[in-house]
Amino acid sequence: MADFREKIYQLQNEHTKTELIDTLADRLGKRATSVNPLTMAMFAELRPETRPVAYARRSEDYSDDTSRVATRAIALKLLLHEQVGRPLYEPVERLVKQDFAECIVAVDAFREEFDQGVGLHTPTTLPLDVDEFVERPPDRSQTPGTPFDIVADLESPSAIHQVEAEFDTTKPSYFVYVLDCTPPIDGENSKIRGRRRAVRTKIEAGSSVSDLEPKEQAIHALNQNKRVYYVGSTDNVANRIREHLSGTDKSGVNFTNTLPPRALVKVQTCDSREYAESLEGTLANELSGKERLFAYSDEM
Repeated sequence: MADFREKIYQLQNEHTKTELIDTLADRLGKRATSVNPLTMAMFAELRPETRPVAYARRSEDYSDDTSRVATRAIALKLLLHEQVGRPLYEPVERLVKQDFAECIVAVDAFREEFDQGVGLHTPTTLPLDVDEFVERPPDRSQTPGTPFDIVADLESPSAIHQVEAEFDTTKPSYFVYVLDCTPPIDGENSKIRGRRRAVRTKIEAGSSVSDLEPKEQAIHALNQNKRVYYVGSTDNVANRIREHLSGTDKSGVNFTNTLPPRALVKVQTCDSREYAESLEGTLANELSGKERLFAYSDEM
């Protein structure tokens, strides 16, 4: 099993994001800074006979409704998994240093004729001093109760129409909204379980909670049997929820790509955008201060 972690970590630690982009451009003959062009350039170099959509269709994340950007992000994730071991639960979202470092190493591994395929390489997100993930994540007991009533069940086909009817957008308004992103215990999907294993591994390896990314902190909260919320603000609640549900690459949606929202549980009208953003952070902090609750906001 090939282990590319040290090369990837070294690239991240020794170079800026711009330097990594430039290094990758030298490899590919094209400078790509967003998902669409990067995916196309990587496939042209590593899988020239294969269209990215053909790769994406192999994933449980893909459906006929998946957007073009999301389709190519899925394809790039699968390509990096086969070439260097990026975990299948780790989506490609807003491109960060690790993404570019993995792409650089993937190109080099391809040119050096390393084996490629599913499950052949050490996961790239595994801490360097750890040989494998813990065998299983902590058991999740009963989900704690919620302090909210459900405004809209987002697993219902009529949810968006319900939200559009309830929250008027004909006059300038700003809203703070709260999404319940707690996944079900029964039938927990493999991606959530894989992330819970990865976070438990990091904690047992000595990482502090403050060192974890917000999404990882939310996963750690699940491991502690907490309920997880996302708090946001917007001038159009229905459109914003569409973005959360479809995985549009915007701030905040990166969080709900990992923990999809299951219910809209609170909406509060505000007089100004500034007040809405302030209230967003305040409400998230208040929720996280309650026993067995965790909340995240970009304004915390």
